[in-house]
Amino acid sequence: MRRSIRRTGLIAAAGLAALALLTGCTAPGGDSADAEPVTLADGEPGPAEDTEITVAIPFPDLTMYSMYVLATDLGYYEEEGLTVEVITADNVTAAVASGSADIGVESTGTVIEAIRGGVEVDLVGGHYCRQNFDFATQQGIDDVADLDGTSIVLAGTPGDPAEFQRKQVLKEEGWDLDTVSTEVVYPGPGSESWTEFFVNDKISLQPFYADDRPALEEHGANIVVEALRNWANDVQVAGDKWVAENPNTLVRFLRATLKATDFMTAPAPGQFPENVDEALDIYEVNDFDVSDLRGSDSVWVLDGHLACSNLYFDTEAWDTTIETQSLEPIEFDRSQLVYLEKAQELLGIDNAGPETLPYP
Repeated sequence: MRRSIRRTGLIAAAGLAALALLTGCTAPGGDSADAEPVTLADGEPGPAEDTEITVAIPFPDLTMYSMYVLATDLGYYEEEGLTVEVITADNVTAAVASGSADIGVESTGTVIEAIRGGVEVDLVGGHYCRQNFDFATQQGIDDVADLDGTSIVLAGTPGDPAEFQRKQVLKEEGWDLDTVSTEVVYPGPGSESWTEFFVNDKISLQPFYADDRPALEEHGANIVVEALRNWANDVQVAGDKWVAENPNTLVRFLRATLKATDFMTAPAPGQFPENVDEALDIYEVNDFDVSDLRGSDSVWVLDGHLACSNLYFDTEAWDTTIETQSLEPIEFDRSQLVYLEKAQELLGIDNAGPETLPYP
C-alpha cells in the first residue's frame, strides 16, 4: 500500500466542504443502463480544451503518486500541451466534485460510495491495481489463538472499508480473527499512530507500511503476514462536467500518465525497475528525500509492484472492491473508461488485468 515520506512544494487545498459533498442531495448514480454512450474520434485526439490540470492527492508521498512527477519532468505532459500541478486535499473526491481539482486519486471504495451517494464524479482510470497486506504481532504471539483477550488494530478509524479487506486476508493467511475474542481499537488514520500503540505494548497486532517497519523490527515484532492481492487500491476520478467539456484533455492526460507509469514499472511489475536511478534523480530534484532508497536492491523501491502500467480498471475490479470491502452492490458504468481505453489504444496496449505476482 502506501509509504508516507514527506515532500515539500505541494500545495494544500483548503476550505473544501468535503463531507457535505459526499452526502449530497443528488440522486444516486452508477446505473449504467441510464448512461449515455461516449464516442471519441478515430486517430489522434484534438487539441486540449483545458491545458492547465490540477491533480489532487490525499497526502504527499515519495513513490505512490510519482507518475505525475515523472510525467512532468520527462516532458510527457508538455508533449500533450498540458501543465499539471499536484495539490493535496483532505477529501479528494470532494475536491474534484467541487471543481477545486480537475482530477484526483482516491481509494476505490470511497469512490464507489461517493458515486452511490450521487456525487458527480467519473472513475476515469486505475491508479494502483494491487495492494500489499503486511501484519506484525508482538513477541510471543505466533498463532491466532495467542491473540485471544488482546487489543488489535485493523484500521485507523471506524468504518474504514480496509478493515474488512485486512480481516479477510488474515483469514486466508491462517489468522482467522473470528476464532478468538479480541478488542478492535482505532488509534487514528495514520499508521505511525498504530506503530506508536504497538511499540508501547497497547496492541498485539497491526497492519503496517514500509516506513513503519524499522520501528517495528527495533521493537522485536514478529512479521506474521506479507501478502499481495490483485485488488484495486486507488483510482483516478474527475468531475463528470469537466470530463464532458474536456475529452481531448483527458485522453492526453491519461496517455502521458500511462507513459510515466510504464517508465516507473519497466521492464515489468515485480522486476527490479530499470529506470530507478533516473527516477530517483527526478524525485530528488523535486525535493523528495531519496537517501533511504539509493542503492536499494528491492523491487519495491519505486512501488512499481503495486502498479499496472496500463492503469487497469474494469467491472471486475469494481465488483472485487465491493465484495472484499463488504459494500452494498452497485453496477459499474463502463462508459467512464472510454477515455482510458482511447489512451491505451493510442499507445498500442490493452486494458488487461494484473498478473499475479509473488511477494518480493
